[in-house]
Amino acid sequence: MTEPTRRALQREGGPAASESREETGRAMLLRWVERPDGRMELTETPLTREDYLNPRFGDKWVQGRKHGEAIFDLGGRLRHWFHSAPEILVLFDVQHLLGPGLPKPSPDVSVIRGARNPERVDGSYDVVKQGVSPCLIIEVISPKDRRIREIDEHDKVEIYERTGVPEYLLLELPRKSSGRLGIFGYRLDAAGKYQRMVPDEQGRLLSKTTGLWFSISPEGDRVVIRDVATGALLPTFEEEGQERKRAEDQAAQEAEARQAAEARAAAAEAELIRLRAEMERLRGGR
Repeated sequence: MTEPTRRALQREGGPAASESREETGRAMLLRWVERPDGRMELTETPLTREDYLNPRFGDKWVQGRKHGEAIFDLGGRLRHWFHSAPEILVLFDVQHLLGPGLPKPSPDVSVIRGARNPERVDGSYDVVKQGVSPCLIIEVISPKDRRIREIDEHDKVEIYERTGVPEYLLLELPRKSSGRLGIFGYRLDAAGKYQRMVPDEQGRLLSKTTGLWFSISPEGDRVVIRDVATGALLPTFEEEGQERKRAEDQAAQEAEARQAAEARAAAAEAELIRLRAEMERLRGGR
């Protein structure tokens, strides 16, 4: 455990006992527990390091709407992009069994290439049974709870490095409503140690394992993902919906234009037939 995280988690009562949940921005764990009378009760407790790194099936923790939307956006775009590649599995919020004696975290998003039996992955992903670690893990950093933030920024760097995850990206949500998104990451070097990724001149981070560029939009409000080989943009659901609507509108306009042209052609043909008939009638009357 890194020293910043150790110090933070020694204060399970909070930085000060008098601080409220709102003041500390503490993430809360929602867990169903069985009461002595056999009934199930949904409990809400502060999320601890142990809960965060070793969640139970069915655990939910509250980190805010933007955190959930970011996971849904990134996971959805990557899953859609790789849907035609059966050797690539994209998971979000699925527990990873990294090996004996190791934590069992649930990464926000993970990309796995070459799993032995991807169709059997449901409640958890077993690295040993599947024979391969994720090639890319993305964690969305919650800005409100510094204890959880430090686990993402420090503890998980050590954990994913130790388990041989080639690339680890972290998306920073704005700490203020007017702030910008941020992104940084790590890549294993030849010695199996994480080195900080260096962005290119356009501020993009290269994911070699997926062949994708990751960056933040000039406005600072969204993640931009592009294919390295073609430059194609991985659209958000909103952008994809807009593009689909434009395509549908264009198709409708083209269909309408074809129908109008066909109607004009039919009218012209009918007029030609009428004129021919009239000419034949006039010739017959001579």
